[in-house]
Parts: sequence; C-alpha cells; structure tokens
Amino acid sequence: MRKNHQSTTRHLDKYFLVLPAFLFSMLVIHPVPGIANDYLHAASADTTISPKALKTFEGYYKFQLQNGSDSYIHIAATEKGLVLQQIWDRKEIAFAPKSALEFVSEDGNFPLKFTKGSNGAITQVLAFDRDLWIKTNDYKPPVIKEVRLDPGKLKALEGKYTFQFEKGEDAFIQIRATEKGLILKQMWDGKEFPFVAESDLDFYCKEAQFPLKFTRDKSGNAIQVLAFNRDLWNKVKE
Repeated sequence: MRKNHQSTTRHLDKYFLVLPAFLFSMLVIHPVPGIANDYLHAASADTTISPKALKTFEGYYKFQLQNGSDSYIHIAATEKGLVLQQIWDRKEIAFAPKSALEFVSEDGNFPLKFTKGSNGAITQVLAFDRDLWIKTNDYKPPVIKEVRLDPGKLKALEGKYTFQFEKGEDAFIQIRATEKGLILKQMWDGKEFPFVAESDLDFYCKEAQFPLKFTRDKSGNAIQVLAFNRDLWNKVKE
C-alpha cells in the first residue's frame, strides 16, 4: 500500500496511437451530431455534487497503525465539498470534488478516493493513494479518568525529548510539570498542549485527544515518552 504500482504496455501499433487524435480532430472540425457533443461534454464534466450526496461521505474512518492501535479521522460535508478532521490533533483539511467518488485538497497534493459497497453506501477511503481508512460506526471518544499525582512524580517527567520524523533531522519537545499535570511544548512552532494524569505514567490531552505514555528507569526518572501510541521520544541528557 505504500508504493505506487505502474503498468506498462509494449508493442503498440502506431496506428492505434494516431487514430484517437485523428478522430478527435475530425470531430472538432466536422462534428457529428450527438457523438461530438457527448465527447466534449465528458471532457469538461461538471464536478458539482449535491448536498444530499455529500452527506453520504460523513462519518468516522479508522486506520490501524503498525503497533496495532487505531487512529481515526472524521469527515463532514460542507456546501462546496468535504472537511477532514484529524482526531489526534484537530487539524482540518478542506476537499473539493474531482469526480463522484474522488476529492482533492485545496493545494492539490492530498487526494481522497472513496469506495461504495453493494448497497451504495460509502465503506472506505484511500488517502494519499496509500492509506486505506475504513468507515466505522464504533468510534467513541475516550473516557478519561483523571488522578492527582504527587508533584515530585510530575517533576521527574520534565525535560527535553527528541525524535526524528525524518532521518537525520532531530525534532524536540519540552515537557514541564504544572499543578494539574503536564504541559508539552513543540519546540519547532511553540505550540503547547496540556495533559492530565490517568496514572503515574499515562497522560492524556483532552484538547488534541492524544495520549502520552512514559517509561522510567530504575531511579524513577523518565527516559522515554510514547506519543500518539506510535512516536517514541527519547529524553535528552542535560
């Protein structure tokens, strides 16, 4: 699913390559009633989709990560197309229709290709031509059970953590303790996320809806933190 598959056709007769272009030019110069109009109309087909049809795409979609956990997106209809919301960070991306089942982001770099079942209902969507998200009715927002931790335990989690989203390029986050839990700061853009404690090692951000899970050494000091159940950040020794 991560690679694009291309097919090649060999030994094509030059006649078959030239013929379509020739016929098209003849239709433009000497249009045949009905046929030419249909051909030209198809080439400039209207991609407008009715509000009722757009509603059929709405709902939650699930994708299974490599570690076995699930990630979710939500798709909602708008007057002009669709809006995709990433549940883990609340980021929203607008999409315009390209065809009855295909949409593309405003910058043209993010395609969505939907699939219908035998009953006509939307069953899944392929994002970026590689990630297959399955439509689900089972999504439920997580129930958070907050606990109050001793300030010393929270202090032991403070520090700078590093992770490489791209090989050779280090990214950093800074974690500090508060009276109510933790604050995570993304060093690349300064954005901050508050976390409440669910246990000594588990924390959750209600705002962005993603968890943190810490790992401690024998002395009780944090050495790693797992974000989004997938990205493992290592604590920087200072």
